Amino acid sequence: MTRPLRLSLNMSGVGRHTAAWTHPTSTPGAELDIDHFVGIAQLAEEGLFDAVFLADSPALGTDEHGIPHRFEPLGLLAAIAVSTERIGLIGTVSTTYNDPVTVADRAFSLHTLSGGRAAINAVASAGDRIAANFGLAGQPDHGQRYANAETFLTTVRDRWEQLSTGAADRPLVVQAGGSARGRELAARHADVVYAGGHGIQDALALDADLRARAAAHGRPPGTPLVLPGVIPYLAETTAEAHRLADRLDAVQRGRIDPIAWLGPIVGADLTGLDPEGPLPVEALPTDPDRLSGASLAGLARTLGEREGLTIRGIAERLHAGGFGNIQTHLHGTAEEIADTLIGWHRRGVAGVNLLLPLQPSGVERFVARVVPLLQRAGVHRTTYRTDTIAGHLGLDPAPAPAPSTGPATALNTATHKGTS
Repeated sequence: MTRPLRLSLNMSGVGRHTAAWTHPTSTPGAELDIDHFVGIAQLAEEGLFDAVFLADSPALGTDEHGIPHRFEPLGLLAAIAVSTERIGLIGTVSTTYNDPVTVADRAFSLHTLSGGRAAINAVASAGDRIAANFGLAGQPDHGQRYANAETFLTTVRDRWEQLSTGAADRPLVVQAGGSARGRELAARHADVVYAGGHGIQDALALDADLRARAAAHGRPPGTPLVLPGVIPYLAETTAEAHRLADRLDAVQRGRIDPIAWLGPIVGADLTGLDPEGPLPVEALPTDPDRLSGASLAGLARTLGEREGLTIRGIAERLHAGGFGNIQTHLHGTAEEIADTLIGWHRRGVAGVNLLLPLQPSGVERFVARVVPLLQRAGVHRTTYRTDTIAGHLGLDPAPAPAPSTGPATALNTATHKGTS
């Protein structure tokens, strides 16, 4: 095997789909059970995954069916660390609502106690609802949030250098921002990038763009490692896989006002428009400060332009799957899913970040059915050969990225008073 397909698993509660809790295989409330997450991580380790990943937001969701609380990622990963041996551990932290030295120390502690398996996923945290959770009237603007993120990650890296006992002895940095500022941040700082998009062409285009940007900052070839998100609906037949997706989507249909719900996402007042009519894509703002999230806003435009969905169709598609919608959806048998992943890998995709619609059942099925096919094709390891997350991913974390060429910007200390 020349270069393995990198596999990261997003451990999203009882599943990445927002209606996963309604499925017969799910246990509602398991999101608050540490053993649930430990079990998922152990399944991923059994499947020889490179890492497990915990997403997070420093505010609760607005869905009345959502859980009222969730574990803080780095704390939960510490519990997972003592119940696993080799798999990498990636936790999300907000660069807008955290103190960088505190985060650096916590991440380094996780890295040390896990034997070199930790990474942080740095996010700039968009949204006025999050800002209100920290006593602010509104979110810092897009430019300020990414200036803060630049300073935040520089401070974190400096702190890790103080704590490290060796050149490569630090956690990794993961990033997932889709805007131009987000890509520049990733090009300077990220070891790994979680990517949205639809299909292999989007994945390869982003990979080329990020590597060109990274090279312009003096970083070594092959950095950062880009892992596009994939949501596999795996079943005994392709038709059954589509039925599973339709069943989950149907739970969420008809529960929102599409005009009121979609407007803030695309940054426009849609009042007065026909929900059964087209989204006026050409009139939508592209200013990132008017968008609640560049990735979802971009997807809304794509669904209007490429698929011709109505305002209602776009809103219900986005609402049904949440942020899972910005990933590539695959429907099929184990053989079909494996063939797609193998084909992607042979065309230049380094690996994928998997978001199973159902957990743990989806993870169990993927490990039992798809992983052996990947191994048989020679694109997935048959044993761990290293003990650290950097080793698994084939990364050397020692070289520091080039500093920003822009002016240094002080952190907005008013926003740095919470937890991730």
